[in-house]
Amino acid sequence: FTGRPVDGYLANRVVGHQGPLRGSRARAGTCPVARVRPAPLGWLSPATRRGSLHPLVERT
Repeated sequence: FTGRPVDGYLANRVVGHQGPLRGSRARAGTCPVARVRPAPLGWLSPATRRGSLHPLVERT
């Protein structure tokens, strides 16, 4: 990423990632937790929900 305009417009610059994990590849051996990904808590697929809630649903 050079920071130069791609098509001549300054607004369309190609800019690299400048977040808190900058350079995580270079420090991969020194940092024990380079990237943290939150688990999808409370999310179930529709098929799983149908299967797990089936005994709880009363049919009239």
